[in-house]
Amino acid sequence: MKNTIRLSEEISKNVSARKHITTSIDYFCESEKDAKTLTENITRVLTKNLGDTNLAKITYEYYPSDKKVEVVIIEHV
Repeated sequence: MKNTIRLSEEISKNVSARKHITTSIDYFCESEKDAKTLTENITRVLTKNLGDTNLAKITYEYYPSDKKVEVVIIEHV
């Protein structure tokens, strides 16, 4: 993630435009327990950062047949 932010800062040099950074993460969970833990972690992060105006949205989708959780985070910067 640090590299992404540095690239974004480099691209944005001398530009005074608003930006949204979208991060997409695919987790391949071998167990349902891991998928459940991810859900709990997302809920905890959302609750903890409820007042953070930079955090725009977190979405996630669990695909049991693929053992995959897709997480998308959108931040206002």
